Amino acid sequence: MAAESSQSVALAWLEPVMLLSASSRASRLSAEARARMKPWVVAAQSRFRVARELRDPETQTVALGLLREAAFFALCALEAVDSTIDSAARSPAQAWEQFDALPQKPPGAPEQLGLVRAAFGTNDALSVDLVPSSSANELRLAAEESVAWLLSLVEVRTPPELARARLIRSALALLGLAVVLWGVVAYWLSLAALEAH
Repeated sequence: MAAESSQSVALAWLEPVMLLSASSRASRLSAEARARMKPWVVAAQSRFRVARELRDPETQTVALGLLREAAFFALCALEAVDSTIDSAARSPAQAWEQFDALPQKPPGAPEQLGLVRAAFGTNDALSVDLVPSSSANELRLAAEESVAWLLSLVEVRTPPELARARLIRSALALLGLAVVLWGVVAYWLSLAALEAH
């Protein structure tokens, strides 16, 4: 049990470079499913990026609204894997209900996903505006983690694109490691030279 846990931690640590989970998800997708998902994923990612930039208290509600939309679009992208979606008939409540009804839950869900689902899984347009200021920061942190997780589930890059990204990231990681090792060796040689004098 402990060995499995340490292996999953090691894989999670290597995932940004190796992209193993992303490659696995990408290989299961057809080109048509990827095309259906892409507009939803692009919309979710753009809102998520902007929400993460809004850090002052005055923009907290705006950030929560963007995170709510990003979560909704990521859920729509997940549904688009299997079929086309009529966006006019969709709502956040329906998207979250369909996600909850999945027969097999995706692994690695954040602990605070329930809090985010309760806040974002309503059709009330002012739901995030009505969040008390005392709990807005907790919701925001939970929402950022949850939306990042949802976005990790909707991989729209093709296997060749992921292979190129893996190659570039691995090369950069090795270069960074070489620079760090060179710095440690240079520091050690400098200390040895000072001791000699």
